[in-house]
This record gives sequence, C-alpha cells and structure tokens, in this order.
Amino acid sequence: MTEARANQQHGGPVLVSVDGYDVIECRTCGFRHIDPLLSDEELKQFYDKEFYESERPDYFKNAEEDKEWWMLRYHHLYDLLDAHAPGRRLLDIGSGPGYFIEAGRDHGWEVLGFEPSRMAAEYTRKRGLKVVNELFTLASAKQHGTFDVVSLNLVLEHLRDPIGLIEEAKTVLNPGGILFITSPNDFSPYQELLWKHAGFDPWWVVPKHHLNYFSTASIQTLLRRMGFDVLHVEAGYPIEQFLLSGRNYVGNSVLGRECHKERKAFESQLLMHDKQTAKALYRAWAEAGIGREFVILARGP
Repeated sequence: MTEARANQQHGGPVLVSVDGYDVIECRTCGFRHIDPLLSDEELKQFYDKEFYESERPDYFKNAEEDKEWWMLRYHHLYDLLDAHAPGRRLLDIGSGPGYFIEAGRDHGWEVLGFEPSRMAAEYTRKRGLKVVNELFTLASAKQHGTFDVVSLNLVLEHLRDPIGLIEEAKTVLNPGGILFITSPNDFSPYQELLWKHAGFDPWWVVPKHHLNYFSTASIQTLLRRMGFDVLHVEAGYPIEQFLLSGRNYVGNSVLGRECHKERKAFESQLLMHDKQTAKALYRAWAEAGIGREFVILARGP
C-alpha cells in the first residue's frame, strides 16, 4: 500500500475524541478519519491475529447464524452487478469469512478473495473457495489477471490509505469495470440526533477498528474526484431506529443480537417475497442519508 496518504499533512475540525484519537473532518482527504493514523505494522498485527482471535471471538458463530440473511443480501447485490458489470470475474479485497464470494460463485461468477486473517482464509477455503491469505498488494493481484468487478466490502473504514487502495483497484479493472464498495455510513442524521440530543456517546467511533468514517455523500464525492462514474447508491437497514425507539443495544450484546435478528427477519421477508419494495427502501434510505452502511457501484475511468 502506498505511503502517500500517511506522508500528507492532515488537518481539519475535530468532531470528537475517543480513546486518545481525534476524528477530524480532513481538508486534505475530503472525508473524516482518525488522527493520528495507526501504522501499517499495528494494523497488520491487529487483523492478522487479534481481530478474529481475541477482539471478536464469536464472529464465526454469529456469521453462521446470519448466513441465510447474508446470502439473500448478497444475491440482491449480485443482481445489481449483473446489470452493470461488463463480465463476471470478481476480486474481493478483504473477503472475511467468504460469504460474498460464495454467493458470487453460486450466482455464476468467477471469484477470488484476498484475506489477511489466517482464520478467515481457512474458514473460506474449507468451502472450496479460492482465497489468497495475505494483505492485498497490486503485484500479487496482477498475477491473477484483471477483473470486471473489484469489491471493497466493509474494507475502506479499516485502512490507512483508502485512496491508495482505490487507485490500485483501478489498475486491475477491465475496461468498463465496476468498483463495488460497502462501508459504514457514519455520522448519519440518526447518529447525530442520538449523540447530540438523546444523551448517547458516539458509539460508532472505534479508532482501533475503524480509521475512516465515510458517509453516503462523502464516498460519492471522493469517487467522482478520482474519476469514477457513480452508477448506483443504496443503503442498508437503519439499525439506529431501535435506539430511537428506546431499545438501547449499545454495550448490550444480547439486546444487540435481538435487534439484529429483527432486522434480518424484516429484510429477509422483503428479499424473498417483495424485492421491488426492498430495492425502493434501500434507495430511499440512501437518499435520506440514513442506513447503517452504504452500497456504491461506480464505473472506472
């Protein structure tokens, strides 16, 4: 990964300070991120060893419980990719447990994952999926050819240099290829309301896990600045509505799972039986700036 961003001078208004880190509205980058940035070595240690083994020991158990819902969501997303991509060859950077590439394989795509976590890569390979167990590098990716889609699925928020990664993704995209991005939609209207008017701390700011704090608007601005044509924008379920309704799951993992199960049930019914309403809701949430995460399809320059 390029060191360009780390060597730049970052500055801007401080939005909040958590665990010794400021989140700034960076004038250089055009989006919010922590200051100071973590080092590459700190990140490698965290994601190679700590993330799944000590920070999120229930990750794979919960992922298995959620798999049916994930597959419904992911097949919906592959329907979008079918409509826009020039072909069906996809590279998933940061493939995690591999459900996104598994859905792609089942959807008729040729898929490859890059995943730095040994545990996640082994979990993926056991299901017969192809994954490279290392941090993504351009040199390594080029050994596998070019792709019709490069997926950054819940990845950009974790990186020191998301701009550098997007620039590298450009070079392995086929002509007319699609950059597919999902990332948390942070400092959303619901979050701001809860933080500034309902007594909540900014619980979504977790500097060790998330370095960058994009919004549905800021990611579009960044991609257009980098020469991409934004083709489609939608947002996921606005989970914060449970907090607005008085169900405070912050710091309560049991209640959090209960709320998540209700979200899954709601979306699953729509995705199985009324896809048009699901699609309309996803687009409307994005237009309103709410939704816990955004989905972007952008055509490369």
